[in-house]
Amino acid sequence: MRFLLILLALVAFSSGETLVSKRIKGEIPLDPFAKVWEKAKGVTVPLAGQTVTKPMETSLPVSSITVKSLNNGKEIAFLLIWEDKTEDRFHLINTFSDAVAVQVPYRPSSEVPVTMGGEKDRVLILHWTAFRQENLEKGYSDVEKIHPNYAYDWYPHAKPPYRYPEDWANQYALAYIGGEKVFRKNTFKTPVREVVAEGFGSSTWKDVQTAQGKGVYRNGKWYVVIKRDFVVENSSNPDWGPGKTTYVTFAVWDGSSGHRGARKVLSYQWIKLKIER
Repeated sequence: MRFLLILLALVAFSSGETLVSKRIKGEIPLDPFAKVWEKAKGVTVPLAGQTVTKPMETSLPVSSITVKSLNNGKEIAFLLIWEDKTEDRFHLINTFSDAVAVQVPYRPSSEVPVTMGGEKDRVLILHWTAFRQENLEKGYSDVEKIHPNYAYDWYPHAKPPYRYPEDWANQYALAYIGGEKVFRKNTFKTPVREVVAEGFGSSTWKDVQTAQGKGVYRNGKWYVVIKRDFVVENSSNPDWGPGKTTYVTFAVWDGSSGHRGARKVLSYQWIKLKIER
């Protein structure tokens, strides 16, 4: 019965709801409580458990997400709000971080498979995680920080609190974390990762990472802003911009529910995104 209600909600939502990216002047703030966000109209998107590929998620710890969008002609931003009983900011063994993602098709068509695109139908995924923001704002979350009474490793390349990513840009750190490729993937100065995919299981980090984001947990809710330029040089870009209409969809990971990777809740419907000129 619960699944049927969710399905009916998804069908009802797909019948004409449009997310409008409101055009504004000036810089779009990363602060989710900035007054300018009052200019944008929000839409509430129903979510369902990921049941397409393993590991699946049949429960529904997060049932919906409210979304607003702004653009200034050069960049577009999304404000994402959802209820979450626990603030999960760490990624450890059997401990997982809260996260959210925005997905946009490169080809502005609802025929692109919503499940991370398809062959020759690439999608762009902008993925924010709480643990990356924690590392950037408060220093690398190592054992001595999370379990202060435990014994922990000594790193010859840095002194506590192990500034992130500055103290990891040397040969000792590279050897410790597994080489330059791993270092680059984990030391971007933003909690948002740009990923491309052409079907589930095909996601790949982009070489050029420019998306920005900021999340604030307040009164049992996450408020997260994710923004990116419409066109990033030396990188592939979706067919979107001022005056155009494309599509967008969303996914949420609830860390306390064991969400990671494919285990998540998401919208199985493309939402029309109208970008004001």
